[in-house]
Amino acid sequence: MALPPTIPTSFVPKQPVSSGMRKQKSGLNLLLIGSSALLGIATLVCAGIFGYELYLKGARDAKQAELAAAQRAVDIDTVEGFIRLRDRLSATESILNQHVELSEFFDVLEARTLQTVRFSNLIVSVSGDRSAEIEVEGVARSFNALAAQSASIAAEKRIKRAIFSGITVNDNGTVAFSLTATLDPRIITSGEILPGITDEEPVPAAAPVAPASPVSPGPATTTVPAARPATTTAP
Repeated sequence: MALPPTIPTSFVPKQPVSSGMRKQKSGLNLLLIGSSALLGIATLVCAGIFGYELYLKGARDAKQAELAAAQRAVDIDTVEGFIRLRDRLSATESILNQHVELSEFFDVLEARTLQTVRFSNLIVSVSGDRSAEIEVEGVARSFNALAAQSASIAAEKRIKRAIFSGITVNDNGTVAFSLTATLDPRIITSGEILPGITDEEPVPAAAPVAPASPVSPGPATTTVPAARPATTTAP
């Protein structure tokens, strides 16, 4: 019995069936290509590092050879002479920087001394750190002149902690006094201040006080302004 033409006689598909094996093979090819590329890059990097290392070694050897040639060309006696000269100059500079110079202090003292005041004795004591103290003995024409001198000293910032003491009246009416003070290290040295020395604010000088015991009145006096300095000398 013949089958109608509408009934298929075979169930095998006539269209080509795609196989998954080809996709797996394509993926393996891509992985292989990527691995080969990475391997090539790594090889090039290693070769570059190795070549740069050889270059650095060659440059180092060349510099060492140049240094050795320069050392052979230098005279050892000349180098030792330069070293001795440098040490001498350094020692000389250190000595000069710490050398005590009183010329600036005398200029300041001259500018701050009134014409009605005379200094009869001066002692300057300098310690190892270049801090200095002064002890001065003097005579003023009157108490007013001594008060003006105290104000003049107090106005000088480089003379600190000035104290007037031992105030007595002489037979001729003049006033004898003693002065102690601390000097700024920069006023007696030309170099840098040593560590530990600070720039403190000046302490105003103590105003002179009349002696407690009664004294005979002296001649009439007037206050003399401190604008005109006078030259003073130390014994």
